[in-house]
Amino acid sequence: MKPPLLFDLDGTITDPRPGFIASVHYALRALDEPIPEENDLLPFIGPPLRGTFEILLRTTERDTIERAVSLYRERLYDGGMFEAEVYPRMRELLTELADEGYRLFVATGKPEGCAEQIIEHFGFSPLFEKVRGALPDGQFCDKAELVSDLYQQNGLTPGHGIMIGDTHFDIRAGRLNGLQTIAVDWGYGSVEEMKDGGCDHFVKTADKLGQTIRSVPQPVTK
Repeated sequence: MKPPLLFDLDGTITDPRPGFIASVHYALRALDEPIPEENDLLPFIGPPLRGTFEILLRTTERDTIERAVSLYRERLYDGGMFEAEVYPRMRELLTELADEGYRLFVATGKPEGCAEQIIEHFGFSPLFEKVRGALPDGQFCDKAELVSDLYQQNGLTPGHGIMIGDTHFDIRAGRLNGLQTIAVDWGYGSVEEMKDGGCDHFVKTADKLGQTIRSVPQPVTK
C-alpha cells in the first residue's frame, strides 16, 4: 500500500517570500513598529505566526499579538497569498505522484482557507485530497496536532505515511505521529535543526524527493 504523503506548503511547494514580507511589513507599519531588513525576516517563514509576532513585537500581550496577526492576514488576503512561486519541478512531481496512486495532502500552519485558495490558484486542487491548515481561532497552530486531526478526519492508518517539509516543525509533527519524515533544503528552515530533529531523509532537489518517496519503506498494514 502506498503511503499517504503530507506536504507542507510554504517553503516546500511554493516560495511565499514576496507576500510574506509585504504582509509582515504592513502589520508592523500599522502598529508603528520598526521594519526589519528583509533578510532578517526570512527565518520566520514557516514557524507559527503568533510566535513570530511575539518575537518581532517583543511582547507576550495577547491582544497586541492578535492585532498583528489580523493585520498580517488583511494584507495576505488582499493578494499577498498569491505573491509566490512554485519551486522548480514541484508541479511535475506532484502530478506524477498523484498519477501513480499516492494520496496527497497539504498540512500547513497557514490559515486553512488561505491555503485552499493558494492550492486552487496554482492549479493543484485536483491533486490533493485535503488541505489542512490552522483555524482562525488558533486551533492546530501546533502542527503535530494538525497532522493527528488530518489522520483522524480522513481515515488514515496511524503511523503510515510520509511528512515532507522544510522546517523542524514539520519534522517534529511527522515524528510525533509516527511518520517517516523528509526534509527539503530549498525552503527557509534550518538544515541543522531538521537533522537534529531526527529527519529520516534529507533531499536537495524535487527529483531526489520523488526518488526518496518511492523508496521509503513503510510498515506492513493489515
